[in-house]
Amino acid sequence: MGKGSNDRPESPAPQPGLTRFTRRSLLNSAAAVASAAILPSAFAGVAFLGEGTSLNESSLPQSQTPANNPPWYGFNLLEYFSTDPDWMKYFPYKNDGMFLESDFRWIRDWGFNWLRLPMDYRFWTAPDLFTINEKQIEPIDRAIRLGEQYGIHVNICLHRAPGFCILDTMDEKLTGIAVTKEKTSVFTDPRALDAFVHQWSFFAERYKGIPSKRLSFNLVNEPIVPPNATELAELQKRGPAKTTDFFNSEMLQRHAKDYTRVAKAATEAIRTRDPQRMVITDGYPGGGSPIPDLFGTGMLQSGHTYTPIQVTHHQCEWVRGILTGSEPLPTWPLRDDKGKIIYDRQTLGTLFHPWASLATQGVPIHFGEMGCYKHTPPEVVLAWFSDTLDTLGELKSGWALWNFRGSFGVLDTERPGTKFEDWQGHQLDRPLLALLQKKMKA
Repeated sequence: MGKGSNDRPESPAPQPGLTRFTRRSLLNSAAAVASAAILPSAFAGVAFLGEGTSLNESSLPQSQTPANNPPWYGFNLLEYFSTDPDWMKYFPYKNDGMFLESDFRWIRDWGFNWLRLPMDYRFWTAPDLFTINEKQIEPIDRAIRLGEQYGIHVNICLHRAPGFCILDTMDEKLTGIAVTKEKTSVFTDPRALDAFVHQWSFFAERYKGIPSKRLSFNLVNEPIVPPNATELAELQKRGPAKTTDFFNSEMLQRHAKDYTRVAKAATEAIRTRDPQRMVITDGYPGGGSPIPDLFGTGMLQSGHTYTPIQVTHHQCEWVRGILTGSEPLPTWPLRDDKGKIIYDRQTLGTLFHPWASLATQGVPIHFGEMGCYKHTPPEVVLAWFSDTLDTLGELKSGWALWNFRGSFGVLDTERPGTKFEDWQGHQLDRPLLALLQKKMKA
């Protein structure tokens, strides 16, 4: 529909259409309240108060766009993603850290230049939080060398950090996915914070001297301070009309500074050992919004977008409790049950608008995760990607898909209805690959 159509939402407020699912989930149980934090799309457009100063540009790599955003386009590789084996049912990795050289080669050959390694610290940390098995670090060393060999920037990320992982907000009874949760919190336990800082101190010392144009550190995946017992009880009392607004603003505001305190402690430790290292913070909460309180730290800020989840996570196992699993096949633009558009490119532009202001603050941005799960129809996937990537292009931001191989990627997605091309023993989604290549900015 054209601009100004009566079929378009009059005021595209953050997450229209998602609210009813989130509210229902929030009121079902305390666990479901916390589960709303799993996806950054649940918080897209949430703004946080804070003061920032100008960026220290010495931390930036050499190649910059006019908005100071590094021109990074690529994927996430998951060989060190999780020590919990249930995830291997959904993502094609072997829990061995052996990142495949063929992935680096194909990604380079197809024109991409960036890889994020979301990792679980437990692979190399044992028997206590301060003992690092350097033998288990060697696969990361190798990945960084492969990045240099193939001209690909490598971003290492603690997807699970001492005292925090976004996956711990999931309810196994709803998802059927067993997750071994952290026993303590990096936001409240000084020992967990010391262990978190110790991880990044180790990496800073180990990789000191590798330039930031080749290697960056992403502190922790999708940070959010989960609600405590008192806050959960408060949410239960508020009722469906007020719960989501409270969860998405007031309660999150209470805890935002807890994350910035943790992020600053880790960054100070990194910069003490390696002053030039580029450090990346995901938005808060859950990669959803920029963090003004960190504007003056020299960090790049990373957004994650799976907006709206009715499109990106249709029939996805780990969002049970947010989506019911009985939603109809999504379309793009997304319509409600009366046929009214609730999400389209204009809505995305409104939701992503807070990220545009970072250029005037001298703060670089990048979108380190995005994608559509394998049950979203291929024609919807292509239409959603086209509008989403155009919107990010207007921000002059690079981006990356959650998978390279697997359910969110371009290889071996198992997406029904896709006309796959055989690619050296893999099934390639050529139309999606071609669209991604077209949308990359030189």
